[in-house]
Amino acid sequence: MIRINLLPTELQKAARTPPKFFISLVACVALLTLVACAYGYVCMNVMVLKERVKWKKSEVEQYQEKAREVDVLLADIADYKEREKAIISIKTNRIIWSKKLELLCQLTPSYIWITRLEMSELGPGEYRWEDGVTQTGGQLLLYCYSSTDEVDRMTNYRQRLKNVDEFYLDFIEEDIKPTSFYSDFINITPPQWQFVQLPDFLEPSNIRFVVQLDLRPLVERA
Repeated sequence: MIRINLLPTELQKAARTPPKFFISLVACVALLTLVACAYGYVCMNVMVLKERVKWKKSEVEQYQEKAREVDVLLADIADYKEREKAIISIKTNRIIWSKKLELLCQLTPSYIWITRLEMSELGPGEYRWEDGVTQTGGQLLLYCYSSTDEVDRMTNYRQRLKNVDEFYLDFIEEDIKPTSFYSDFINITPPQWQFVQLPDFLEPSNIRFVVQLDLRPLVERA
């Protein structure tokens, strides 16, 4: 079938939509659609980012609280370390003589009796620190008697004061080993002894002797 447009030519052009206008209209619609999609996308991202920021802030606050707790613990540790140093310093620079006397009593056998103790401890200003000379912190003198005239008893007692013989290890308890007693001494002199007669004793023949124990320095060399 053939269609014939009987309108004049000028009217036919007016009835048609201009191509430029149509293209512009389509472009505007497409642009508005893109803008709307972009706006929606940005809004969604902003909401997500706000939630993440809120969560991160909460996480940072938790970490800050933990950091404050760690700081408190570190301060406590530093304080305890200072106290430990003070305790070690006090323990290192002083001798607990009550414990020493207790150990001495435990180490002294029944056939040895101590008649007198003399302890001289140097003060901080009495140290000389001469080169080539062993500096001591003082000395402890034991004035003793040994029952009977057996010299071995005296020498064995001196050995017990300084160290434990393998024979004694099986019979002496761990907490009363002589090494604990001798830990604050650096030297023990050979005993000065002599035979004496004590007529009123069950064993009249006895040995009188003196043992000198040199104390370790209780002050560090400057």
